[in-house]
Order: sequence, then structure tokens, then C-alpha cells
Amino acid sequence: MNKIKTVCVFTGSSYGNCDIYRKDAITLASIFKESDISLVYGGGNKGIMGVLAKELKRLGGHVIGVLPKAMDLPSVRSEDVESQLIIVDGMHERKEKMYALSDAFIALPGGIGTLEELSEIFTWRQLGYHKKNVALMNTSGYYDSLLAFLQHTVDEGFMDKSVLDELIVIKNIEDTIPLLERDVKELPEKL
Repeated sequence: MNKIKTVCVFTGSSYGNCDIYRKDAITLASIFKESDISLVYGGGNKGIMGVLAKELKRLGGHVIGVLPKAMDLPSVRSEDVESQLIIVDGMHERKEKMYALSDAFIALPGGIGTLEELSEIFTWRQLGYHKKNVALMNTSGYYDSLLAFLQHTVDEGFMDKSVLDELIVIKNIEDTIPLLERDVKELPEKL
């Protein structure tokens, strides 16, 4: 088993159209608190990311926010949300810091920024830059279209099936920690 202490969560700075996204963020905060897991996230106080961070902090959990200088604004930053706030020079440093601090990664529903962060960390996993689990929280089938596209990349010969098999799809939020702590498999060398 792969014991984790910190999880990086990628998710929207908007709330989305369904209340289930907020509810899952609140439930995930409780799961993190019960499992003594620290949250690493992008440091914002809005949307689903704000809901998750604020709820975990309210429960007494540990929250690590990472913000680039350009986003260190009162409208984005909320000092009462994070246990620890790290300010970095830019977006690339932000992601590198978030990745380095984390034992595993989850993408909750979000927009293009969430997709970009998920794509990068999963690519790093494929290339062997890290051996940490990467997961999608597929709330109400939110990521079904993405998963169909990724299967299409396998079918068309652009990704090995073993790589796609390593992307964890969380359908039941109560399974989050056991899935993130599963053993990390070796992937075929990507040339």
C-alpha cells in the first residue's frame, strides 16, 4: 500500500451548474480530515476549490495554497483559508511546487485550467517524472466524454492501454483514499 499524507486537488474556480459538485467538495474535505491528509491546491478562495479549502480548514485540517505573485490579490487570496500559503513567481513554478508537495492527485470537475493541470500531471506520470497516483472524481459522469476520448487515443494507437489503466476513475467518493493509496505500477517506456 502507498500511504499518502498530501493530495493535490485540481478543480474549478467556479461553482458549476450542479450542487453535487459543492457537496462532493465538502464530503472530500471530511474524508481528508478523517484520514489526516493535507490538501495542496492552487490557493484561490472561489468556486469548488474555495469550497474544498474552506471546509477542510473549518474542520481543522491542513490546507496548503500555492499562488503565483500575479494572482496574490485580495479577490483571490483568503488568508483565513490556508494553513500555509506559498507565493511563487509564475504558473510554472506554481504547478512544480504543487506537484512536489503532493503524494497523489485528483481532478474534480472544473474547466480548462483543471484539464490543463490534469493533462500535465498525467503526462508526467506517463513519462516517468513521478510515480504517484492520478485520479478523476467522475461526479455525475462529468468526465465521461474525456474518458471516451482517452479510450479513443488508445484505440488509435496514440497511448498504451496500460497508461490509461493507471488513470484512476473515482465513481464513489468514499473509495477515494483506498484508490489513491493503491500500488503505483510501472509504465512502459515512452520514447
